[in-house]
Amino acid sequence: MAQWRDVAKAFALADGHISQKEVDVLRKALFADGRISKSELDFLKEIKKEATSSVQLLDALIADCEKSLD
Repeated sequence: MAQWRDVAKAFALADGHISQKEVDVLRKALFADGRISKSELDFLKEIKKEATSSVQLLDALIADCEKSLD
């Protein structure tokens, strides 16, 4: 099976835009275990960079993850 990052990135970037619904799903998944890893934070920054557009909630999620970084 493909790496989780590749699959998640393909879904998040399918239309080039990261929507509120996608950010909500990402937030729930990333905070499910109560901690954020550098790999998870790097993933968010990577999809933000590759997206053609995104909602401001993605910036808020990235900021929250930076505060919670293990």
